[in-house]
Amino acid sequence: MSLRRTALAALLVAATPALAHHGTAAVAAIGAEGPGAALDTTSPLPLGQGILFVLGKSEYARFQQRSAGWPDPQKAYASFNTLAAGYGVTPWLSAFVFQPYSWKSQDGVGTNSGPGDTNLMLSGAFKWDDGLRLAPEKESLDDLADWHFGLWLACSLPVGATRHTDDRGEPYAPDMQTGFRGPSPAAGLTVLKQLATDLTGLGEVSHQRFLDQRYPEAGDRYHFGAETRVNAALAWRLWAAGRGRVDLVPELGLLDLRRDRADGVAVDASGGTILYGQLGARVTLGRFSISASVKRAIVKRLNEAADQQGSEGLEAYRAALAVSYATRL
Repeated sequence: MSLRRTALAALLVAATPALAHHGTAAVAAIGAEGPGAALDTTSPLPLGQGILFVLGKSEYARFQQRSAGWPDPQKAYASFNTLAAGYGVTPWLSAFVFQPYSWKSQDGVGTNSGPGDTNLMLSGAFKWDDGLRLAPEKESLDDLADWHFGLWLACSLPVGATRHTDDRGEPYAPDMQTGFRGPSPAAGLTVLKQLATDLTGLGEVSHQRFLDQRYPEAGDRYHFGAETRVNAALAWRLWAAGRGRVDLVPELGLLDLRRDRADGVAVDASGGTILYGQLGARVTLGRFSISASVKRAIVKRLNEAADQQGSEGLEAYRAALAVSYATRL
């Protein structure tokens, strides 16, 4: 069965930079049989040696607006878009590159747009079979029902713009820029278990850090707060026939944001903890897959919440659409 080494092994790898400033980007290849994949929660299953994967994803966030009298220009919306490519280097090791492109709009001062920081990622796949071992070259449907684990490491390259100005000629704030002015390393641990023939459970914990950078327009030094995520998802196969399937994917995502720091001092009205709920669906036809989802904050505890606007947890909604294709080279 060729599907054992290609689309049968569902794959989801979350990209960085993550939710805080650039949205999420994800790749997903999934076949008609075998475990399902989530939309934001990473799967540990590998691409398979010699498999090329490409993806385009667009995410749109509309921010809640404060009442009249808010002192600063309010962020209206952000659009996070990503092109991604992945390749199966070995049966257990997959490599990815992600290139984001963002639009960020603030009422009254304009819209900032441009490429973001390129992100590079390596993802290693393991399974539990009388002990922890590397994912093998081939797995039967019964083998894919075993516990699977993954470790991914990523780092962004600071190629995105960080000195754009608004319609008044003033520099955009650091979080309105499309780049981070420095590398941002990240790592994650993932787990997958097929709970039933048509139901797969996935979990992930990840952490991303940002380095201290010079931002004269925001003081002198600016340091974005570290981000920690704990994600959990179910992939429920509603229908399958031939090489097609439809999955319903509910997800929960806990995001903890540390405060930003300017010149070594914690920034007020930054950071907090948010629990997101997301409902999505994926349609798979052979090597093609298309997914759509809507996400909202269901519980949040933000630092100085009354003074925050246009930040995580204060979206009216986030909507995402992704299309992917996998093939053997």
